[in-house]
Amino acid sequence: MSVPRLIERLARHVGGTRVLALPMIRALAVISGYAWVLLAPEAFAGWDAVDTTMLGFLTYSLAVIGALWLRPGTMLRLNVLVLFVDLAFALTLIHLTGGARSTLFLALLLIAGLQSYYYGISRGVLVALGSALAYVWVVWPTVAEIEWANMAIRLSVLLGTAIGVGILADIEEGERHQVLALSAEAREREQFVRSVVETLSEGIVALDREGRVVAWNRAMERRYAVAAAEVMGRKFFEFFPSALREPWGESFARLLGGEIEEFTLEAVEHETLRVGRVVQNLKASLLRRNGQPAGAVLLIEDITTRIALERAARQAEKLAALGTLAAGLAHELNNPIGIMSSRIELMLLDTDPRLPEEVREDLGVVHRHAQRVARIVQGLLSFARQTPAERAPLDLNQLVEDTLLLVEKQVLKENVRLVRKLSPGLPPIWADATGVQQVLMNLLLNAREAMDGPGEIVIETDVPAERAQRVRLVVRDTGPGIPPEILSKIFDPFFTTKPHGTGLGLAISYGIVRDHQGTVDVQSEPGKGTTFVLTFPASSVEVEA
Repeated sequence: MSVPRLIERLARHVGGTRVLALPMIRALAVISGYAWVLLAPEAFAGWDAVDTTMLGFLTYSLAVIGALWLRPGTMLRLNVLVLFVDLAFALTLIHLTGGARSTLFLALLLIAGLQSYYYGISRGVLVALGSALAYVWVVWPTVAEIEWANMAIRLSVLLGTAIGVGILADIEEGERHQVLALSAEAREREQFVRSVVETLSEGIVALDREGRVVAWNRAMERRYAVAAAEVMGRKFFEFFPSALREPWGESFARLLGGEIEEFTLEAVEHETLRVGRVVQNLKASLLRRNGQPAGAVLLIEDITTRIALERAARQAEKLAALGTLAAGLAHELNNPIGIMSSRIELMLLDTDPRLPEEVREDLGVVHRHAQRVARIVQGLLSFARQTPAERAPLDLNQLVEDTLLLVEKQVLKENVRLVRKLSPGLPPIWADATGVQQVLMNLLLNAREAMDGPGEIVIETDVPAERAQRVRLVVRDTGPGIPPEILSKIFDPFFTTKPHGTGLGLAISYGIVRDHQGTVDVQSEPGKGTTFVLTFPASSVEVEA
């Protein structure tokens, strides 16, 4: 341990550097006294009363220093007693070492000066006057051996020391109080700023010149499940490597290098460490010190929920408009398609055996496509249906088990493993069992069809910690994932990547979940599978029809 750190530790133990000075000055006084005895004239050498008194002063000083270390508060309260004992030792040594001729008179200057410094000028002057009277009384028999002028100078210096040190102590005390007041004000200001930063709903991150995190507010902890203790002092891009591959990584590197003063990015998608993909508005500013780049501060506004709501609103508008159109269109198409299908079936049954095989095959193709159009029309009718189904409290775990009974055997034949992670004690949801089962079945079939070969589908239910009145259903597969350019279109009616798909499955599922006042979120990345997250209100929550 270094000497400065040792002194700092000792000072903290006894109550500060001002208190630590007391044992140090006492130790200096002991050393000085013994140095004087060793170098004293022959008349004071040898083991006599001087040595005995010095040994007593040494023992007493060690006791004072030890008590100050063990019980600093108690010892400081006994300062008056210590003062009288110190004066007694000083006057005794003066008497034994020549009286008026003794140079140990200097000890009185030290005592009076310390009293002024630690306890104020009034007490210092009072101690100086008392010490002067006691000194004159002790040296009176030998005062004739020195000039009265010297005696007057000594007494004047004793009083002047008390006054001068007292004035300096008062000045220092005033400055110390001023520094303490300024420090307290600075701490209050810092605490206020810190409180503002911590209570902001936006995330605040501050970095030093090397990109190490020096500030990480509570919003960042709460929103991204990363405690400040985990990232403080670590390089931001080391802890969040995905940021380097995203649009703002290069801009942030330029900002830290001082090439730009600030940058703003809106609706940036970011893959977080623990909560998946989010959408953020970013504003970063360069920090300078003495004109040189010293770091950066980043303001992060998480707009994931807002973007999801906006997308949901747009989707709802499209679905509503398309539903109205689909209802009318399906009604107009249903009858002609039915007539076409039945006539083609009759033609296939009643055709002349002499009819060429090519004609029969063409009729079969027409019939199959008519049936496909009929299925699309039926999908349109389902999509446009506005009549609310009957709802009741529903055990989501049981619904999952019932649905898996329908698809599990076929899925296992295709070498796809089904994994259940169903939370026990799940609260029931307020839902139409048929509609929710249709949604789950559609997600399971889509997941199975997405995997070309062995894979895994995980079905998970739980109650999200941040939304205790909701129930969550997660369907996750290990398929190829969905490319980013089409991810935002998968719920659009008639959008499909399947050769024979209608493009209505996810649109209908979305409508069913929305009709249950639920939410649908999809997370996917090419090569890393797809995750659908559905939430439903628990049955204890009042749901609007």
